[in-house]
Amino acid sequence: MKRYEKESLFKNFLVFFSLMEILLMLLFMELYHAEYKEYKEKLYKTMQLCSYTMECKQFSFDFTPKKKHKRNILYESNGYYSYFDIPKSQQYLLKISYSKDALQHDLQQIRHGLLIKFVFATLLLLLIAFLFTLYSLKPIRTALRINDEFIKDILHDFNTPITSMLLNINMFKKEKGDDPFIKRVSYSVDTMLLLQNNLKSFLHHSPSQNSEVDIAALAKKRLEFIQNLYPKIRFVYEKKSDLTKWTNEELLTRILDNLLSNAAKYNRPHGSVRLTITNDSLSITDTGKGIEDTQKAMQRYYKEQERGIGLGLHIVQKLANELNIALTIHSRSGEGTEVILDFAALERSQA
Repeated sequence: MKRYEKESLFKNFLVFFSLMEILLMLLFMELYHAEYKEYKEKLYKTMQLCSYTMECKQFSFDFTPKKKHKRNILYESNGYYSYFDIPKSQQYLLKISYSKDALQHDLQQIRHGLLIKFVFATLLLLLIAFLFTLYSLKPIRTALRINDEFIKDILHDFNTPITSMLLNINMFKKEKGDDPFIKRVSYSVDTMLLLQNNLKSFLHHSPSQNSEVDIAALAKKRLEFIQNLYPKIRFVYEKKSDLTKWTNEELLTRILDNLLSNAAKYNRPHGSVRLTITNDSLSITDTGKGIEDTQKAMQRYYKEQERGIGLGLHIVQKLANELNIALTIHSRSGEGTEVILDFAALERSQA
């Protein structure tokens, strides 16, 4: 099960289980009140029977003047008590009392019994909620699987024409030399390869083989690659210190390509992109349109422009989390964006 499927399963389960648990709590509260009422009625009937024999050890008995006491009513004060008529007595009533300690013990027994039932009901509800949530997500998972398989088929079909174009470009280069037309076609093929790599990163779990990477040199190399795709944008490379870390070069390449291509793609005409290397971080600053909502920008398929498919920053966030790279985005609409990759958590060499 993929990460977003697990997230969806957890959220749906949490909502469904929480609602059912609230209803279960209300149900048991009503059940407690019903059992409490039944307990009082049973207690009063027992008192009524004991008023004839006066031999019930759980009660205490006393005689009290009639005055204004009402008979056949269960009073609550420091326990329970009630008044009953005494045959052939015009002045006194029989008072039967049930102690507070005995009452608390009985109520504790009722609550304990209901608590056991509540725990078992909650565990059963937990299982039902999980199975129901899993079942409800089945059509969505099927649709996502079909979508992934469709993208895989498209990517597979891309391989033949792209390979053919690359072979023909190499042949033309040998014949024509450094021709501007061939350069433009070559840049277009490079763009297609970049998109294809993004889709592959999105579909497949990326490899986790690490090595010692000269991040400053890699960043310069990727900057030059993207610069070829966007000749009208001014690219600036600034290296303030060396930056070598133990990480995955392939995944880091995907991150840099996405960030640099976004900085160029959504830039203003003849704008600039600056890549700066410091001791433990790398920043990419552009003079583009900016991002209105930097949090939503990380979500899959979210986009603020007509261009693109909304996967670039989602893939960047996914890969950065996998490599334990802290990703920060500062942006103002209409002024530009700064993306900072912090490599402080990575080792400089293998331990």
